[in-house]
Amino acid sequence: MNPQPATRPDAQPDARPATRPDARAAAGPAPAPAAEPGSPAWWRARYAERERRRPRQGGLTLDRITAGALELADREGLEALTMRRLGEHLQVRHTSLYRHVASREELLIETVDHMLGEIRLPSLGGDWRAGLEAGAREFRRVLAAHPAVVPLLTAGQLLGPNALRAREHALAELLAHGWAPRPAVHVYLTVTHFVIGAAVLDSAGAARTAGQRAAMAELFASLSPRTHPVVHRHAELLNSLDPQAEFDFGLRTLLHGLDHPQSEEAPV
Repeated sequence: MNPQPATRPDAQPDARPATRPDARAAAGPAPAPAAEPGSPAWWRARYAERERRRPRQGGLTLDRITAGALELADREGLEALTMRRLGEHLQVRHTSLYRHVASREELLIETVDHMLGEIRLPSLGGDWRAGLEAGAREFRRVLAAHPAVVPLLTAGQLLGPNALRAREHALAELLAHGWAPRPAVHVYLTVTHFVIGAAVLDSAGAARTAGQRAAMAELFASLSPRTHPVVHRHAELLNSLDPQAEFDFGLRTLLHGLDHPQSEEAPV
């Protein structure tokens, strides 16, 4: 038998009040977790915040911050884009940046949208194919100017104000040319994804050195004609195509294959 601990004569009963079962409920629900940066919920909160906030006259603005971030990424690479380094670049205390972006992750998301604001949106005019081609080439021009930022395009959905501006413009133009809504959305997303995919591959390919390209050509040429006759025969060609020529061919082939459906059910 285990002996019970002795009770001191002067021991006082526990004066802490018992927690009533409904006390926690009365305190209200636990705060909702913060939305993931770049998610639709996060952008909704950002838009609401921008409506409430009035920029200070002559003060630090989000536009100035993201413009500086883009300059820094272009010059020194994405790895150099830290809050402290950006503060030095803008000649402000890096702690002041946190009034506009809560973290480096939020900074990168806003910087991507700032980059998209450089796109000049063309009118489709009388020829919707020519208009789509001009828009795709303009999009590629902007991405080619900022190769360090391009990989961030695959990190999540593009839902910032400049991304939505481009989306609104393209869809409105397609609808004005008689496209039904569903096929218009398909066309917009297909062309957009083609341009982004090409830009991501271009940014990766740009990092290759001449030595790496030569090594790839040697690899192709060393393959056995018995197992890889076509690759062996065209080894030099496979390693020498210009990214611009590939983009031109792919874009024109894509646009040429589009019909002009005017109903929701019609195939694109």
